Amino acid sequence: MATFIQNSNEDDAGDVQLMFPGDRFPVIAGPTLRTNGWRGGIWVQYVAANDDFTVEISDGNDSCGFILFQAEDYDLSPPTGTGPGSPQNFLAAQYRNPVGGNNVVTMINGGTRAYFRMFETVALDALGNRAGGAITYTLNEDLKISENGLLCNDTDVNLAAAGVTTPIVVGIVSAVPSAANSNRLCIDMKY
Repeated sequence: MATFIQNSNEDDAGDVQLMFPGDRFPVIAGPTLRTNGWRGGIWVQYVAANDDFTVEISDGNDSCGFILFQAEDYDLSPPTGTGPGSPQNFLAAQYRNPVGGNNVVTMINGGTRAYFRMFETVALDALGNRAGGAITYTLNEDLKISENGLLCNDTDVNLAAAGVTTPIVVGIVSAVPSAANSNRLCIDMKY
């Protein structure tokens, strides 16, 4: 009988759970993403590159959607490596580092409801630093993209202090983080 070995660590498996499929587009992970890796649910923006549809992490001023699955990194002898990777990703047997067809990833850019494991949990202060205390999310409030490419509910003034001069509202809170949903934030995406 075959044994399935999960290549993800437990804390990064299932970064995003789609409740509705949404609009999916193939995009190319840019060189910075390929070098540093990423978690599922990171918001991205198009960047100028040799290839069309190349994305990097959003700075909060622009965005085209979020990457559905986390980066692959099986440098530790797949399939038994312990590095971060996604067993759900169809790229599971390909490396993150080289440039090639394996750099194509799935981006969601609208029409979905999704639970996010990765989102801002510390608020921005007036100086634009993430030192403003714990963030509390409430139902129906607008969600924006932070300077780190994560969902947040910071004020426009505080986001501007962090360099996000034109914040984008990408959806609303449809479920707040709680023990019942494994402390995930749910967005109804209106982008």
